[in-house]
Amino acid sequence: MDKSAIYFEENYIFRNNRSITSNNDIALTEFVANAWDAGAHNVSITIPYEEHEEIIVEDDGTGMTDDEFHSRWMTLNYDRQKRQGKEVSFPPDAYGTKRIAYGRNGIGRHGMLCFADRYTVETWKDNVCNIYDIGVSYGDAPFKIQKHTVEERAGHGTKIHTFVQRHLPDAKAMTDILSARFLYDPKFVVEINGSAIDLSQHKGVVYQKEFTTDANASLSMIVIDSEKTATKSQQHGIAFWVSGRLVGQPSWSYGKITFLDGRFKAAKRYTIIIKTDDLIDDVLPDWSGFSDSANMTSNYLSIKGEVDAFIKSVMKEHISEVRQDVIRDARDELESLNIAGQRNVSAFIERITEENPVIATDYLRSAVEAMISIERAKKGELLLSQLAQMSADQIDKLTDILNTWDVNDIATVLGEIDKRIVVVEAIERIYNDKTTEELHTLHPLVLNSRWLFGAQYDSPMFVSNSALTTVVKSLFKDTDYDLDVIENPRRRPDIICLKQYSLKAVCTDRIDTAAGEIMKPDQILIVEVKRGGFEITSEEVAQVEHYVRQIRKSAILHSSATIDAYVVGAKLGDIDTEKKTNSGRIHAVTYGHLVVTASQKLFNLRQRLQEHYATLGQESIVEQALKETKQLKMYN
Repeated sequence: MDKSAIYFEENYIFRNNRSITSNNDIALTEFVANAWDAGAHNVSITIPYEEHEEIIVEDDGTGMTDDEFHSRWMTLNYDRQKRQGKEVSFPPDAYGTKRIAYGRNGIGRHGMLCFADRYTVETWKDNVCNIYDIGVSYGDAPFKIQKHTVEERAGHGTKIHTFVQRHLPDAKAMTDILSARFLYDPKFVVEINGSAIDLSQHKGVVYQKEFTTDANASLSMIVIDSEKTATKSQQHGIAFWVSGRLVGQPSWSYGKITFLDGRFKAAKRYTIIIKTDDLIDDVLPDWSGFSDSANMTSNYLSIKGEVDAFIKSVMKEHISEVRQDVIRDARDELESLNIAGQRNVSAFIERITEENPVIATDYLRSAVEAMISIERAKKGELLLSQLAQMSADQIDKLTDILNTWDVNDIATVLGEIDKRIVVVEAIERIYNDKTTEELHTLHPLVLNSRWLFGAQYDSPMFVSNSALTTVVKSLFKDTDYDLDVIENPRRRPDIICLKQYSLKAVCTDRIDTAAGEIMKPDQILIVEVKRGGFEITSEEVAQVEHYVRQIRKSAILHSSATIDAYVVGAKLGDIDTEKKTNSGRIHAVTYGHLVVTASQKLFNLRQRLQEHYATLGQESIVEQALKETKQLKMYN
């Protein structure tokens, strides 16, 4: 024995390739995958009904020369992608789209050892056929060529066969398994005992529908469920069959459209086939995909709608389970919210799971946690609004309100006050600067600080920088209105806002008896924001007066409704600061006035709240920790 040599045990192949040498479905699947990698379009498998008869796998792929056979077949753990690349090469007389090879570690060729210890490989290329008898061995090699002959044979392909000694496959079961794994390509045909299964007959098909896209393409959608065949498909996604030919590779993303997140369970379970003859003009010349056209985008969107509808229909039970899991996990946090907050979170959960029925529990849990935080922040806004609506002479009533709050309520409001002070200070720093734009700087600050004009306008019902007709349609969708009477309908007020709950059937609305008891809004805010350093003149006042008049003429408001219109600038010209008309009240104010008024009230409130907070004598663990003397770190 050569002590410098490496030797193999007799059962080396079986111990190191146990899955493929003991499972007949895996063994045959690997042979079909090898045929795919060889650029074959047809694979024929003959499965005997009894042992000791011959099992045969034959394909029309590229075949191998003698040199190729030795370098590929006879090399342990042959790295197919490293040696041949990721893409499949096709025979010279065959057509092919772009194919991605399955082979990686070179174990598929050992599949015949599942059935016997010896098998034969016939592979032909360039009119030369090499025939090898391969057998299990030990010592200096785990398997060896026991016989090699050469003959002439036209064409190309590979044939592997042996006499079954063990693990005899069931022909019908293998038909279902292999077709489920490779059926997504209509030009890759796998026959077992002379029969190829038709897509419509496949037991994995769970859904079929014919439909027409918005781009007027007639399509047929077929959904294959891998769980129905108790097997995993080799590839998932949407496979496009155009004129009976596969376009590109199955994928859940085409163009800029993602039909399904590939990480989710449903994406790993289903394969969807889209059959059509109508998309041929958009197929790329090499059939690797589709053109990047508006027509295909429209088709993709229509298909996505059908995919979403199918996923929603089969994922109802999943959605319900995910919802309940997330709610149970967030029970304590949800109980801390008021009923309105709980309902908002509930509506959010329903909406996000309906729109994303395959959403993972972890993703939904994170989204719900964020939503709960938002609702808690809203609580601060609502509590603060109670204070903000008090006049200066009512401030003594603050103690009565605070006595109904706990320490968390006060801490929440203090946080909201600090956020508002930051906004006020930002406006104060920039409003006198003539280089400050109203659109990109002052406008967003004022838009998000509608409370500057009154607590009642801290409402989600607002429209920004939209034409008058759009304003009416958006804010007053449930109200009768007349757009024809609006002059200059394309004029765009900076901000229009309804007071809190003004379109709801609550006490803040008024009933217009003259209009047949129709509920109409009774208070509206209009704001025109000017750039930094701008001086307000009569022209700007006339501009907001025009907005007030047009809103009133459209008949959307209660007959006695209040319209407060503001034009805001850095300074005032020779004009009246307030003008009352039959249509509403027009105010000319400076940023400075808004800032001073808001600052005084916010700082006073913060001081009173901090004083009351201190009397409660409750500190959080964070507050306690921050009061402790810092400890110096000790290093060795």
